[in-house]
Amino acid sequence: MVSLPLPPAPAPAPDPAASRRTLLTIAAAAVGGLIVGGGSVAALGSGDTARATDDKPAPEPRRTLPGQAPEPRWIYAHPASESSPLTTALWQDKLLVVTSESQASAVDLRTGKRLWQRADGAKGQAALAAGADLVFVASPTEFLWLSPKNGKVVHRVRYTEAFDDLPGLTVGRLAGSSGPVIWFTGSHTVTVKAPKPKKGKKKGKDKEVVEAYFFAYDIVQRKELWRTPVPAGRAPGTPAYRVVAERSADVLVRQDAASLTAAEVKKAKGKGSVRSFDQKTGKLLWTRQYGAASLEAATSGDEDGTLYAAVGQDLQAFEADTTKPLWRVEGSAGSWFGTPLIAGPLIHTTERSRLVGAVERESGRLVWRRSTEVPGTGPAPSLTLSGSEKTLIASDAVQVTAFSAADGERLWKFQDIGSADPKGETVRASYRTLAFGKTVVVQRDRSFYAFPVA
Repeated sequence: MVSLPLPPAPAPAPDPAASRRTLLTIAAAAVGGLIVGGGSVAALGSGDTARATDDKPAPEPRRTLPGQAPEPRWIYAHPASESSPLTTALWQDKLLVVTSESQASAVDLRTGKRLWQRADGAKGQAALAAGADLVFVASPTEFLWLSPKNGKVVHRVRYTEAFDDLPGLTVGRLAGSSGPVIWFTGSHTVTVKAPKPKKGKKKGKDKEVVEAYFFAYDIVQRKELWRTPVPAGRAPGTPAYRVVAERSADVLVRQDAASLTAAEVKKAKGKGSVRSFDQKTGKLLWTRQYGAASLEAATSGDEDGTLYAAVGQDLQAFEADTTKPLWRVEGSAGSWFGTPLIAGPLIHTTERSRLVGAVERESGRLVWRRSTEVPGTGPAPSLTLSGSEKTLIASDAVQVTAFSAADGERLWKFQDIGSADPKGETVRASYRTLAFGKTVVVQRDRSFYAFPVA
C-alpha cells in the first residue's frame, strides 16, 4: 500500500496506509512549545532550539487519570524566529524532517533534539529515504539529496537540467511514492504558432498553450523512468494527482476536483473518475467511474484490486477493473465518509460526524464504530495507525483521540494548550499525526509531541 505526502493547509491530510509498501504523503502543519528528553522536561523560550535532557527514550509512565494522554517522550518547539513549517515527514524512523519557507530542518526522533537546518531545502516537500543514507527533498526548483547527519547537499538535480526539453517546467505536489519511485505531475507553457493564412487573409495570433505530464522518477538512481501526457488542469495548469492504489501492473490515480478545468467538471456530470497508468511505461490504460462517487469523494484502494469510495453518505467497495459493486456500509445521517485507512484484513473508517471505526475488507461487515466525542460536524478526522497496527489515532482541528484498533476501546484524548501568553495569537492549525514503532508524533502549529503507543 502507499502513503501520501502531507499537503499544505487547508488541504486534507493525506491517506496513510500500513502494508508492504508506503505511499508518500505531504501535509502542512507547524510546531512550538516545550521539550521533554528522557524522563525530565526542559522548558523552551520562543525561538530556542529543541534539546533533550537525556539521550535515553522515556519509559512508558503509568496513567493517573482515565483517558489522559501518556507523558510524552519529548516535546519539540519549532523556533518562533523562523517561518512556520509547511510540511513534515518521517525519515527511516530516525528523523523528523520539517520544511518551511526558509529552510529544511531535522529533529532526532529518539531524543527530540534538533540536529541541523539547511536553507537549500526551503519550501521543500516529501522527506523520503533515497536508499539507506540520503534524505530526498523536492523543492520548487530542484530535487535535493541531503545527508541525514548534517543536512549537507550531496546531490542536486535542477528541473532545468533534468527536464531540459520542457523549458519552464513547474513541478506539482507529489502524487505518491513507493520504494525508490515517486510520481508527480508537471506542466509548462508552449507557444503554438498561428497557421499560415490563405492568400489575402490576415495572419492569426500565436497561442500560449499549457502542456501537462505525469512522471515516474527513481530517487535512488536519480533518473526519470517515464512521462506521459495528461490533460492540463485548472490555471495555472498543473493537475493535482493522488495515487490511491499501487498494483503490480499499474498505479491508480485520482485528480483533485479543485484542479479540474470547468470543461472537465461539466463533462464529468458530478461523478469522479480513476485513471490507470502502466507501471513500466506510464501509458494510460483506462479511465473509469465508480457508481455515484462524486468528484470530491474520498477514495482509496488496495493491491488486490478493490477500490473503496464514499458514495453519498455510505462507504462502498468496487472491483477496480470492472467497477462491479461488492458491498456497502451505511454512514451516519447527514454525514459522509473521509478517506479510509487500509490495514491487513480491516479498513478503518472516518466520517464527518466524528465517527471512526473498522470494517472487514472482504465482506464489509462493521466490526466497530465509535465517536471521538468532538461535538458537531466538520472535516472527517485523519487516521494514523501505530507501527504495530494496534492503536488507531484520529486527529482533527480540535483534538487527538487514540483507540484500540481491534475493538474501538477509547484509550486517551489530547489537546495542545496553544499559546499560554495572554497576548499570544490564537492557534488555528489542525492536529497532524505521524507514527513509527511504538511512538506517535502529534503536531499542532509549532509544537510536536512524541507519545508512546502500543
